Amino acid sequence: MAEIVAIFGMTHHPFFFRLTGMPPQEQPPFVPAWLAMGDGLRKILQDARADALVVVGNDHFHQFFMDNMPQFLIGSMDVFDGTFYNETREFGIPTFTIPGDPRLAGELLDGFLDRKVDLAFSNELKVDHSIVMPLRFVTPEMNTPIVPILANCQAPPIPRAERFYEMGGLLREVIERIPGSKRIGVVASAHFSLELGGPKQFGPTTADPDFDAQAIRWIREGDVQGALAGCSFARLTAAGNVSQAFLTLVLAMGLSRASRPIYLETQPVLGTIEGFVAWDPGA
Repeated sequence: MAEIVAIFGMTHHPFFFRLTGMPPQEQPPFVPAWLAMGDGLRKILQDARADALVVVGNDHFHQFFMDNMPQFLIGSMDVFDGTFYNETREFGIPTFTIPGDPRLAGELLDGFLDRKVDLAFSNELKVDHSIVMPLRFVTPEMNTPIVPILANCQAPPIPRAERFYEMGGLLREVIERIPGSKRIGVVASAHFSLELGGPKQFGPTTADPDFDAQAIRWIREGDVQGALAGCSFARLTAAGNVSQAFLTLVLAMGLSRASRPIYLETQPVLGTIEGFVAWDPGA
């Protein structure tokens, strides 16, 4: 059967390329540590020798909107294009061509359907920075085939924290029942407290330092009950108007069976927390 060989959670800050593309003497002082934290995850993936990556992220209203937002969607294509013009213009993110794995996508979709979970799917999907940015860290050559899963983290009503956690466990169950010997890594693309366009954007601290401290503790200690209790829609929204994307890290906790991480590095960056997490896939 297929094997999960790596489980990662990481943030997807879109300004990475613009900041790291500056002359070294002009870069903010946090950039070297930011790069080093990502290097740690890349080494783990290299050692894991993954044949494909399932990347769980979200669409930032590029293809799906408030009037038609799937709660969970699987992308199935031979090749994915990333990213969108506005992200290249505003954030300096290069465009990429990323190989897909349609067979794995179909196996995942069938596995969820067999478990009475009716996911949406798309054969015409483009990926934005929520997928591109994690790949920049773990497979910068963009040569590992991917299957993107987009979760609704921004168009209420969104799935509850309990559902994200359940989906992580189901994803693990589905992958481990796929015939063959494929080695699969899973990446949850998320962020901590974050405010966009509001009064807390790019403030002197993160959008909600108390939430961030709690969230890091939930992950570090594998505290599922704390995470589920602390990730209501109201609490996440109070932490910052787009903080709901933290829920993909709750999904990763479900995938990892709420084990304690083997790698956890965080750093404040431009009003939010950049975080890099890895769990033992065999825990």
